[in-house]
Amino acid sequence: MNVRLSDLFVHKLWTATRHAGRRMAVSITRARRTVLPKLVMVGFLLVTLTYNVQASNDRGAAMDRLLSGKLFDFVTWTADAALTKIGFETVQPQHGLSDADQTAFVRDFMSRVAEYQQLEAQVNRIYVNPDVEDPDGTSADLRAQRDRVKAEIDARQNLAEAILQEQVESVYREEGFSLGGQIIPPLRFRFTPLPYVLIMSPRDRIERIDQRELQTGLTVDEQDRIERDVSKRFNLSTLVTPIGGLGAYPTMLPETSSLEYAISVAAHEWVHNYLLLAPVGLNYSDDPVARIINETTATIVEREISRRVVERYYPELVRPAEPARPERPIAQPQKTDKPPPFDFRHEMRTTRLRVDDLLAAGKIEEAEAYMEERRKLLVENGYAIRKLNQAYFAFHGAYNAEPGGSPTAGRDPIGPAVLALRQRSASVGDFLRAIATVRTLADVERAKA
Repeated sequence: MNVRLSDLFVHKLWTATRHAGRRMAVSITRARRTVLPKLVMVGFLLVTLTYNVQASNDRGAAMDRLLSGKLFDFVTWTADAALTKIGFETVQPQHGLSDADQTAFVRDFMSRVAEYQQLEAQVNRIYVNPDVEDPDGTSADLRAQRDRVKAEIDARQNLAEAILQEQVESVYREEGFSLGGQIIPPLRFRFTPLPYVLIMSPRDRIERIDQRELQTGLTVDEQDRIERDVSKRFNLSTLVTPIGGLGAYPTMLPETSSLEYAISVAAHEWVHNYLLLAPVGLNYSDDPVARIINETTATIVEREISRRVVERYYPELVRPAEPARPERPIAQPQKTDKPPPFDFRHEMRTTRLRVDDLLAAGKIEEAEAYMEERRKLLVENGYAIRKLNQAYFAFHGAYNAEPGGSPTAGRDPIGPAVLALRQRSASVGDFLRAIATVRTLADVERAKA
């Protein structure tokens, strides 16, 4: 089958499944309007509501009032996504396709997403160009082509998601995460515009103490305004940042044309769902140690699972291993007028360590001035970091899955301990099940002993 499947194939696919699902569709439509929205709403509230009511002077309640109108609407998004999944899974047309046809369909879907993104970029350039006097007329053909491709993507999204879900599940099933053949919890996701996240840290230390998911599509000036308002009101370090995925249910994946990235995020976010009722999941919001264990674990598992999915279904995307570099005798440094290349990891780690020392000494203003100086250095060397502060390190430092430690994590011992536990585990499945039993760094140390 051709890599780019024809519209005729898609038409035949849906025609073949339409009759089987016609009567079910009638009941689904009726349920969408009456029973299912209520059930989804009740289930969502049962999962997310806490048992206490915040006092009117509580910081969290005041934060929500300050951000009113800017917060992401999870209730509506979850209800719509869940109903879409339920409706599509009553017919499951992917089961009528061979493995080869399924992978070809996904490749074709991703190529259309890439085409749409290219067309959108061309349209944007026309509207940005001051020499174009009539951007509407100039871009008319491009916009029509862009809208046609977007309609094709929308018509294929559910099937592409279903195929990818089962492909990632097949590897998790091999690791023992299924019951009666069904992955627990089922891996379900939606390609969707992602919310921004507001990260909050105290100014006197680096620690994520709160966060809020914000609306999609925030402009940079809106992000800056939110940060300033919250910082001024609560004397906190703040950062509004885009994210690569979100462990809601179904999980939220970015609208990407990178197949490898989509598989990685799907594998990563499923780990968060798996750990939801484990100690590191239950304490994710309140305990920075649990959060680092959770995020580091998800990153480790994501890398191993996604690699196996790509090798099995999309081998053309597998990158060849880099050849081992031969050992060389240590040479004496040579004098040269050429400066050494800029080392982002080294510079960022140096920054984090110095900031930790300044904050520990109570030198908050000096630490913040130092971070701004370092941010300017990074920008000068091609790293467009809009804001470098305590909240930045609190967010990025939680993903501490690099050998030797993440450059944004400082002296944090949690990531290396989690990595050591993976190295001592017989499989990635055994590792994840072990993580599901721990809560603290001491628990991780005992598990790897």
